[in-house]
Amino acid sequence: MPEINLEEINKHIANRQDVFYWQTDRLIEPAEAGTIWSDRHRYFNDAELFEKVGSVLESDKLVSIKPMEPSDQTNLSSVNSVRTGQLASGKEVIIRCHPKGVANGYFHAEAEAAHMAKEAGLPSYETIAVHDFETKNDFAFQVIEKLPGTVIERWIENHPEDEEKLLIQIGMNLAKLHQINVNGFGPFDNEKAKSGELVGLHGTFTEAIRAGLPFNLDVLTKKGLITKEQSVAIDKLFSEDNQLLKLPQAVLVHNDFPDWNLLTDGEKVTGILDWDECVAGDPISDIACWSTFFKPERLNKFLEGYWQVANKPEDFQEKFELLRLRYTISKMTLRLRRQSWEPSEFIANLIEVGKKHLDQSFEHFGI
Repeated sequence: MPEINLEEINKHIANRQDVFYWQTDRLIEPAEAGTIWSDRHRYFNDAELFEKVGSVLESDKLVSIKPMEPSDQTNLSSVNSVRTGQLASGKEVIIRCHPKGVANGYFHAEAEAAHMAKEAGLPSYETIAVHDFETKNDFAFQVIEKLPGTVIERWIENHPEDEEKLLIQIGMNLAKLHQINVNGFGPFDNEKAKSGELVGLHGTFTEAIRAGLPFNLDVLTKKGLITKEQSVAIDKLFSEDNQLLKLPQAVLVHNDFPDWNLLTDGEKVTGILDWDECVAGDPISDIACWSTFFKPERLNKFLEGYWQVANKPEDFQEKFELLRLRYTISKMTLRLRRQSWEPSEFIANLIEVGKKHLDQSFEHFGI
């Protein structure tokens, strides 16, 4: 692994002002990301973790931590190293640890978003404690309630006959989430979240959508995935003149709602996890984001559930196509850069799915 300068990285990695999707747009090179996250579990030993987490818990103390298991469902697709612990009261908790020496800068926003979702009756969690990164030998972490259930991705692998009904449940839960109004647009101000406010960093939805766009288009052009002419055409689609991007009120958008971030008992969704990409945005942006993870035909059952809870806007299809293109551009930037340090079959498959979405979008917009 190459040497990295964490002091320099920490000057900007937690700044989400010019971020559309944090994992894509964070100001860090692919090789640096590989060094930090490809083996994120190596930073901690049990004794250090037990002492550090125990020091921030007050009345209900930590009494045990389960051994590290990288393949455990709590670690699926997470940028954090996730452990399960038990408190003196018997309550099980999840400890989400950011890599040692790397600023997080979003745990408070995640905690408030998860809290608001739970208050609205969704199967979310409460946060018991947050510790912010302080020095180069320190690490940020979050202690949260452990939710019941099995990761939906694993459940469907073992029970494929349940996929359609669970897709309906996923859609219904996302629609309920979108009933929560928040202020501003885009990623949340982590400092304001400390006092219980969820306020987006941008003044308009268009600003939030355009964040990171020049960088994304540059990566896709240099990788040969799009032409310069297509890049110019895409940029124009997301201009201030596009009325589809005029949004008077933002809602809470999870922004990372695929099967591996949800729990189930086989009948319903029992847990919503990983709020680290949550933003203030348009409900359709969350649907568009969800769609980029899967083959296009999977969307029908998801929407069947969604429209059981929400009313379908007249401009849904056109706005969906526009926002799906924005997310596809972002996700393809992430996947192409990630492939340079993680050349796995998983990433290769995601790139192929993304190409299908790009082809559909280009056909729809005549690009």
